[in-house]
Amino acid sequence: MQDMPDLRIVQPRALLREQVLDKLRNAIIEGWYPPGTRLIERELCEALAVSRTSVREVLRQLESEQLVTVEPRRGPTVASISLAEAEAIYETRAIFETAVVRAFIERAGKAEFSTLTLAAREFGEAAETNDRHKLLSSMSLFYDTLLHGAGNPVLQGVVRQLMARVAFLRSKSLSEPGRLKYSVAEIQEMCSAILARDAERAEKAAANHVARAREAAVRQLSLEIPASAR
Repeated sequence: MQDMPDLRIVQPRALLREQVLDKLRNAIIEGWYPPGTRLIERELCEALAVSRTSVREVLRQLESEQLVTVEPRRGPTVASISLAEAEAIYETRAIFETAVVRAFIERAGKAEFSTLTLAAREFGEAAETNDRHKLLSSMSLFYDTLLHGAGNPVLQGVVRQLMARVAFLRSKSLSEPGRLKYSVAEIQEMCSAILARDAERAEKAAANHVARAREAAVRQLSLEIPASAR
């Protein structure tokens, strides 16, 4: 089992809040803080080497992304996603992802196409070594690039509301034994179709990828969630 990454903020290259947010969000998505875990401010301050004010701001943001819930007398805890919620998230994702892919093909420039290719290649390389962090970060880059290249701020805003929970579910789907090689093939097919500017083929590839990811994530969640909580 891999060791938990160092959460401390090393350099203030970007806004401190954004660094703290990225670190804690990724730690939740990658499973270092499992659903139901209490997020104690003092412990987070020590782990991240930042002030309580910074931690509180980030926890509020993660609550808005529905990765954290605040419960009476317990405080902030890592949110759980039920099977019904997972199904709803994937259903919504399937609707919007095909629209994003088509818009990207119509509007993206050379820089976005290059970045998309890079992200797909990095995902394949990460799969060879089963580098969990790089797998998830390369997929985040892939989808961030798709959204940016689609050139539709309204669509971006709607989809970004789902992104954190989609990333959490992606972590679940990729953890299913044998799933990773199929995910790599699906992303490569999607990227190939996009580079060829074949919108129909790209939409079909995107829909297939979402459907297969949904199946894997739901199977993994079914193993983790008690029957009474589904």
